[in-house]
Amino acid sequence: MSINEPFEKAIYLPNDHTNVAILLLHAYTGSSKDMNLLGRRLHKAGYTVLCPNFKGHWTTDIFDILNESPLTWLDEAQAAYDWLTQQDFEKVFVFGLSMGGIMATALMTKSENNIAGGGVFNSPVVTKEKIDVSEAFMTYARHVARASQQLSQFETNKKKIYDAHWKQMENLEAVKKTIRPKLEQINIPFYIAQSGQDELIDEDDVFELQDELLNAQIDFHWFPKNTHVITVNRDRVDFENSVMNFLEKYA
Repeated sequence: MSINEPFEKAIYLPNDHTNVAILLLHAYTGSSKDMNLLGRRLHKAGYTVLCPNFKGHWTTDIFDILNESPLTWLDEAQAAYDWLTQQDFEKVFVFGLSMGGIMATALMTKSENNIAGGGVFNSPVVTKEKIDVSEAFMTYARHVARASQQLSQFETNKKKIYDAHWKQMENLEAVKKTIRPKLEQINIPFYIAQSGQDELIDEDDVFELQDELLNAQIDFHWFPKNTHVITVNRDRVDFENSVMNFLEKYA
């Protein structure tokens, strides 16, 4: 089931027999579709699931992403959480993939949010170096242009796209900077999944995050054969099972 209001292109999987809702936040160049397989597994297990689609995503124009801001996406994540709380669920859990994990963590640092627990999947919340996914982003931008038969426009605007991407990454770093001092305030169950063959981020940065979560109840899982978008990996079953076990324990 899809809902158009208040979240365009969201995937919403309601379950009338639960008081627990799960919010799943997608990655930087992804869409709500990337959370669909996990969402349906959780829905089948009895949970209500909402996978919002951040503005600018799931389109055929790369500038739709670049014209938005990480702050806008953070506001959208908050709005999705607020909407779930207005449906009178007793517990809401928040998870995110990659950039979505940064947004999920940001929500968990806000004392006014009564989040039951949550976590991150291959998410660069705390990193030794600034995030650099420029090569992957430009490859993605070329793919979008080719799919929409706009390769010539892509080549013409290549530098503009590259520069806009880096400005966006600077804004995302600013979000990370506001989160980091608040990580020790998180005192709820916190799930972490990291792929051992992550092609986009430094796998070892996950241990930096663990070190800063001083008061959280950490449930850490390392998946040596998985890559970055673990929610759609062929070998995702163990990952999905670990999320299920986390929820069975804390929901």
